[in-house]
Amino acid sequence: MDVYLLWHMRPLEGQEHLDPEMTFIETDDKLCGVYSTRARASSAQQRLVTQPGFSDHPEAFLIDRYDLDEVHWTQGFVTE
Repeated sequence: MDVYLLWHMRPLEGQEHLDPEMTFIETDDKLCGVYSTRARASSAQQRLVTQPGFSDHPEAFLIDRYDLDEVHWTQGFVTE
């Protein structure tokens, strides 16, 4: 079963000018909701895009599809 996560991921202040092709840009991430269909996630995005903060960065929304009950981060991580 798939679920759709609606994210708002805007660059932190001072990072807006950086090239989006860069490997790492620090962002302020907000998980806005988890939905059963892409259409429902998109509908929620349309409602949120008019709200304070979100309306300042309407391009920063992202909808990701995930398989339910699966590990999606399969490797460890390093803190720098």
